[in-house]
Amino acid sequence: MMSGPQFVHIQTFSRKKNLVGQSVEQVLEEAARAPAFSTHVEKPTPPETIFGVPVEEVRRLHDEMVASGSVQVTLKDGRTASRGIRKDRHTLLTAVASYPVPSALVSASPEAQEDCESWCNRNVKWLKAKFGDKLVSVITHSDEEYPHLHAYILPLNDPTCSARRLNPAWRVKEEAMEKARADGHDDKVALKMGNTAYRAKGREIQDDYFEEVGLPCGLTRTGPKRRRLSRQQWKTEKDAARREAKVLRDMEARLDALVEAEDGLEASLAIKAEEIAEKLDLADQSLEEAEADRAEAKRLREQAARDAQNAEARIQRQLDQKQEALEALHRQQREAERADLHRARLEAEKEARRLRDAQAQINQDRADALRNAAEEAARVVLELFLGVLDGAVRPDPAAPRVWIIRDDDLRERAKRLDLIELIKDTMKVLHDAWTQLSERLSPSEQAAASEQIAEPVKAAVDRQQGNQP
Repeated sequence: MMSGPQFVHIQTFSRKKNLVGQSVEQVLEEAARAPAFSTHVEKPTPPETIFGVPVEEVRRLHDEMVASGSVQVTLKDGRTASRGIRKDRHTLLTAVASYPVPSALVSASPEAQEDCESWCNRNVKWLKAKFGDKLVSVITHSDEEYPHLHAYILPLNDPTCSARRLNPAWRVKEEAMEKARADGHDDKVALKMGNTAYRAKGREIQDDYFEEVGLPCGLTRTGPKRRRLSRQQWKTEKDAARREAKVLRDMEARLDALVEAEDGLEASLAIKAEEIAEKLDLADQSLEEAEADRAEAKRLREQAARDAQNAEARIQRQLDQKQEALEALHRQQREAERADLHRARLEAEKEARRLRDAQAQINQDRADALRNAAEEAARVVLELFLGVLDGAVRPDPAAPRVWIIRDDDLRERAKRLDLIELIKDTMKVLHDAWTQLSERLSPSEQAAASEQIAEPVKAAVDRQQGNQP
């Protein structure tokens, strides 16, 4: 047996393609080895169904399920209505596991094929325990570098067709987020707590998968690169995994042998007792022979008791050694997880700093935009007042509430800022005052007065435009 890293990958898909182009159609067609979806395989061969229905039947079951499903939605007026299943709803749950022995080596010997078949059977048993009757199909592929299997799980009894709810890690995430919101946390904190629960449940699933599938098959929990193991350390760990699997098999075989030995011993004692009884019943046999038989029976019973005690002690020692090895392995895993958590925390702090800097820049940009808008409004007001003095801005004789602005640019700027309604009363007062004053002045006096009145307004306009300090 060859050992290597072992884990199971669980993922959901919708009929709409995800960011890498995967969808329900793409996943099932690739599994069925449809030509358009199997270009990555040099010599595609049909998959082997080892549990449930073929992959083509999975597609039919999925489509019928979606066609009959519905989701209740709340309309704007408060009423509820039934809607069909959206294309972006995740409606298929898959599990993928790869056997870490090349396909060429598996097919090279009956022993390797038997080991791979045992691995497949343990996978099916684990999947059935996890998903029950929602598990509709398990298939295997042997036409790629490593043998692997695909499992398909459908939410057949759920009218909303939510495959994500079948994922134990996703369910834990939703429950954690709901509890966080109920405790008064905002959505950001709730999402963080949900993701933490999701990762913890994911590790729990992988640990359970390793205990039920990987370890009995002599496979390791993770590979050497993830934990930065040297080649020698990785070889040592693989050898340990092989020894642990052998210990488990030997223990099972020895337990079977012990049971058989106890059954045989009981049968032997029963036969011997019958013989002694027959000898006692025969008056013509000597008392010495009977006593010898009794002594032999006692010796056999004592020997059987000693053998049973020795076997029990050996099994207990093996169990203790196994427990110590597992505890050491768990300690190593916890240390690696703590290191991963520390790195993740550093990355999160770095991202938080980046977000704070971005928010500060956004606030600065918003303040600059407000200041520029205020300066533009002030310039337009001053230019409108100046236009009232020189006649470029005046009320429409036919509609006194409407103002005529000769300068197209000034008119568009005033309209964009919606300033006329705000200052039209002030403009009316300025226009009426200037009209009354002009009627009492000669043309030359009007020009001088206009220049005198307009001078501070022009100076303010120039300052707004940056022409003067």
